[in-house]
Amino acid sequence: MNSAEIKRNFQPSVLLPSLSAGLINAVILVSVEISLAALIFSGDLSPFLPRGIGLLLIGTIVVTIVIALTSSLVNMVGVPQDTPAALMALMTAGVAASLRGQNPEAVYSTAVGGIMFGSFLAGIIFIVLGWFKLSEFARYVPYPVVGGFLAGTGYLLAKGALSVMVDIPQRLANLPLFFAPTVLWSWLPGILFGFVLIFVLRRFNHFLIMPGAVVAGVSVFYLYLLVSGVSISTAETNGWLLGPFPEGGLIRIFTIENVRMIQWNAIFANSGTYITLFGLSVISLLLNASGLEVIYKQDIDLNRELVAAGGVNLLGGLIGFPVAYQTLGFTALPSRFGARSRLVGISTGLFCALALFLGASFISFFPRFVMGGMLFFLGLTFLAEWLVDSYKLLPRMDYALIWVMLFIIDRIGFLEAIGAGIVISALLFVISYGRVSTIKNVFYGGTLHSRVERPQRHRDYLGAQGDKIHILVLQGFIFFGSIQRILGNVRKRMSLKDENEMKYLVLDFHHVKRLDSSAIFGVTRLRQLVEAGNIAMAWSGLSDDIRLQMERGGLLRGQGDSFSLHPTLDHALEWCENKLLADEKEQPTVDLGKSILSTLNRSFPGIIRIKEFMERAEIQPGEYFIRQGEDSNDLYYIESGLVTVEFETIKGEVVRLRSVKNGATLGEITLYLGGVRSASVKAEQPSVVYRLSKQSLQKMHKEDPALAALLHEWIARTLAGRLAENNRLVELFFD
Repeated sequence: MNSAEIKRNFQPSVLLPSLSAGLINAVILVSVEISLAALIFSGDLSPFLPRGIGLLLIGTIVVTIVIALTSSLVNMVGVPQDTPAALMALMTAGVAASLRGQNPEAVYSTAVGGIMFGSFLAGIIFIVLGWFKLSEFARYVPYPVVGGFLAGTGYLLAKGALSVMVDIPQRLANLPLFFAPTVLWSWLPGILFGFVLIFVLRRFNHFLIMPGAVVAGVSVFYLYLLVSGVSISTAETNGWLLGPFPEGGLIRIFTIENVRMIQWNAIFANSGTYITLFGLSVISLLLNASGLEVIYKQDIDLNRELVAAGGVNLLGGLIGFPVAYQTLGFTALPSRFGARSRLVGISTGLFCALALFLGASFISFFPRFVMGGMLFFLGLTFLAEWLVDSYKLLPRMDYALIWVMLFIIDRIGFLEAIGAGIVISALLFVISYGRVSTIKNVFYGGTLHSRVERPQRHRDYLGAQGDKIHILVLQGFIFFGSIQRILGNVRKRMSLKDENEMKYLVLDFHHVKRLDSSAIFGVTRLRQLVEAGNIAMAWSGLSDDIRLQMERGGLLRGQGDSFSLHPTLDHALEWCENKLLADEKEQPTVDLGKSILSTLNRSFPGIIRIKEFMERAEIQPGEYFIRQGEDSNDLYYIESGLVTVEFETIKGEVVRLRSVKNGATLGEITLYLGGVRSASVKAEQPSVVYRLSKQSLQKMHKEDPALAALLHEWIARTLAGRLAENNRLVELFFD
């Protein structure tokens, strides 16, 4: 912490909530860690329980302070965790059973050695995951799963609160026992305390509310004892206080002599337990951090948290406490106090140190109903947020998933609930994504044409007969669910037996990101369906990855008259249009190049004379006569042949803009405005072109003004036609 942060921590609005949260955390933690120690050091190891309590409390002090100073979240609290402790209890029980009858100190040393071994390896795993930034997979956990995790945490906190106040197993058969008069007053005040807290804090927000509630609860309890004449010992006997705890100091160092007594073969016999330990610890840490991101509404550096947890577990490998990491409940509690300071974790550790050095008996006088009420309040906040508030915020299926996870957590466990939640979320995603159409646009050849400039009679014919070309522009990720929509669209179109019955199918994959293996089967079925209907098919825009997938699936075989691949949708449309024109027996006669001006001469009498002002050139296939980026102020007239207009992108990719046949003009804009060419033009077939330069146009103005006027009118109509076509395409694509 820097000097500014230290100074801020001593402001009353920061200091009081932080110390209050730290005290509450410490009181709960001492009780929890004593319980975990009793779980681990039970049976044959029960004589060593005081030592075990000391190890757990030392671990709590170290972890809370180190995590508080190194975490990316200022309120973060880390502790030796219950799930790893439960697994270590299985290990120590196995060790004690396998070494029964041997020196008790050797049994104790081996059990603690197994704990140290697990913590040390967990520390290495945490550090490796954090160092190589491998925590990001936690970001892909669906939001409803995190919500279910938090709701389940709240539910277990609420149940745990009841366990703190009443030592009766929570089973349906025991329900009448909870309403016995002596038992009822053990838990009812705590439940009411929790409800009052959540009622007040959901309406008011002040840093003194939580500390004041704790002080008021303790004061009311002892005032009741004073008024009613109930002694402290009677209250302890009735279970109204947290005690009794072991008296005296709890520190017992694990010495070199203890290390020498460790029997490693008994530890390695529990290797399966360690694998489970490491997997659950990583998942729990990341889910705790993800849940805290939701609670505190800020990003947490997961990799930094892993490294911090790794560091404290390396210390655990030296001291002998179970695997520890950042906790959800004890970190969430300060947010209810309004505390935002590293002092929360530090004070938690320092208060726990009092129990270590003075013995835990001093907290045995804390009323159970206040402690239980605080835990119940914390559980209620999670339950209210995710079971009540989220109803208006989440889609119904996501909201239902939270309840499903809560049920599984109660009946089976956290890990199973998380796994089920992820699987259910994946299924919901597949169903939802399957409803999103992978068909971006549906066009027909009568309205969407290639960029080949054709004779007017060809354009008229394609406008009338072009609907025989069915065009599907695909998008997104195509998988087994979405491919069915494509098949359904094609089947529906094939069922329409009219004058424009489908003869050609174009599939454009330019916007498709990926196909899965099941989609490959669907595309195979689509090709079989189309071939059975004697429909020619063209595919365009296949990426390298998709092309490779299709090659492996055998889908690119048999290219010819009925199946063809093309780099762009425009090329695919040209292929279909050419086949439509070629296959039609009564297609209009193609105008010869040399008759184009004669045809135009009927609409623009006298325009045939422009050839007198133009230079003739014969262009061979592959030869460029216009280069992108060159200065120019001339116009070209294509008398015969076929040329292609190309544009080169910044990345060096060459894109075909359009193909131009005989009778068209190029370069009209630069003729008027000058400047550089925006595209290149090359011949695809042997072509004859005429060039009109700026100087020749000026000469025409002087010698034959009427001809120049005709030329300008012709160019104006040509540009107007292209603009109208472009506007039509824009409306077509964005309608």
